Amino acid sequence: MATSSSSAMATATKLHDEALSTAKRLEDEASSLRSTNTERSQQLEEEAALLKSAAAAQERVRAAAAALDKERAQADTLEQQAAALRDRLRPEHPDDDADPEDDDVHSASSEAAAIAHLHTQAAAVQNIKNLIPIVLDLQSSNYSKWRGYVLLILGRFALKDHVLSDDSRPYDPAWSRMDCVILSWLFNTISADLLDVIHEHDGLTAQTAWLGIEQQFLNNRESRAMLLDAEFRTLCQGALSIDDYCRKMKSMADALAE
Repeated sequence: MATSSSSAMATATKLHDEALSTAKRLEDEASSLRSTNTERSQQLEEEAALLKSAAAAQERVRAAAAALDKERAQADTLEQQAAALRDRLRPEHPDDDADPEDDDVHSASSEAAAIAHLHTQAAAVQNIKNLIPIVLDLQSSNYSKWRGYVLLILGRFALKDHVLSDDSRPYDPAWSRMDCVILSWLFNTISADLLDVIHEHDGLTAQTAWLGIEQQFLNNRESRAMLLDAEFRTLCQGALSIDDYCRKMKSMADALAE
């Protein structure tokens, strides 16, 4: 990068000098011809003005290249200073007699800090539909896909325990706050009809809502499978294109697989 910048500076300087030299020559020629050929003299003056502008532009390029080199040099210096500081702060002789319990405490503290950071990011999510692009309803056949998306996002933010574990901590403010976040995610990724079925009881938690949604689809699985099987067996192409017909068959096969 430094070589490229130096080359740009050299080129800019050369072009700047050439432009000024040519402009000076044209001005001299214009001066000598001014008395005999006014039109030619004016043209030469205009060309000289253009060349002066070009020279000024090349000078700006040279100045910019010089400034870039200076910035890079300063950045390199700061990086070297940072590396030297890291070396000074790094212990030369690790304490072999360090208490393992201290390491465990430090590890647990780091893990707790990382989880707290993930929870902060989760609480800052503005629109969960950007992360879970499926709206589940009572008639849909994509429960497994919706469930997979939700678990993926909960795992990303270290929140799976809120729906998969019985370790509920309603008196822990941090736990209750994140439980409300997850509950809002569930409510915003299911249909209004399904929400009415789930939201029948007060004191709903993320886990009870999760289990309620699961129960709705597990209870209806057999009847839904019979209806889908009958629809699949009677499916015909009709006015559908080949692509649409194949897409329809695949969608129904996926639904039966659930």
